[in-house]
Amino acid sequence: MLGRDKKTAATTGASSQDYRNHTLIAPSATVRGDIEFSGGLHIQGTVEGNVSVGKDGGRLVIGESGVVKGEIQVAQVVINGRVEGDVHATENLELAEKASVEGNVYYRMIEMVMGARVNGKLVRLDDERRNLPAPDASKAAKSEPEGKAVAGKAAVDNS
Repeated sequence: MLGRDKKTAATTGASSQDYRNHTLIAPSATVRGDIEFSGGLHIQGTVEGNVSVGKDGGRLVIGESGVVKGEIQVAQVVINGRVEGDVHATENLELAEKASVEGNVYYRMIEMVMGARVNGKLVRLDDERRNLPAPDASKAAKSEPEGKAVAGKAAVDNS
């Protein structure tokens, strides 16, 4: 990419691979309804609906003039526009300088540039959910001094 620095390429999502299966919603366009895509989706206009990626995966870029009024569920997301809804980025999320999110953000990895705004919770997704075994009530009762635990519940001694 001649004349582009690394920051510009990352923010725009530009790469030679992206252009093979890439959809652009122009600044003058408004889409009403849910969108499911694969490959790349670059939003410069307005989407009034949910945005999700199909089974083939993909990358969503919301440009400076882009607006999404709905929930986003995409593996890789770059936001430099406005989102009114929750964002679920299952791989990585980049919030660029002009990003504005009104909703909760769920991410595995995040990069947030100074100037980006989030009005909601930031929730990190675990790499793998840990399924711990349920505690054994009989072991818990035996490990506590007598009179302090009954069937796994704490007893209060007010003497």
